[in-house]
Amino acid sequence: MREIARELKLPAAKRPESQEICLYRDKNYRTFMHTLVPEERGGPIIDIESKRVVGSHKGIHTYTIGQRKGLGISSPEPLYVVKIDPASHTLYVVPRMPQR
Repeated sequence: MREIARELKLPAAKRPESQEICLYRDKNYRTFMHTLVPEERGGPIIDIESKRVVGSHKGIHTYTIGQRKGLGISSPEPLYVVKIDPASHTLYVVPRMPQR
């Protein structure tokens, strides 16, 4: 879509990507998801490569595949969510996003 917008010289082609929900009153995705799933429980965040627990989260419903920001993990390099396991309430991350 960005490529088409650039070809058509639309202003939207230069706008940064949005990570927030646009139709919810305060435009905060996490707040919105907590209204839908208020009782969600937390769990571990695991680095798939090292198989180590690198952090914890407060509910998988507020994370998305490919997410890099807002994980609450201190790491020398960015970590990306690559798998969400609802059965075990586990997020899996890697230090670099795999190529598709």
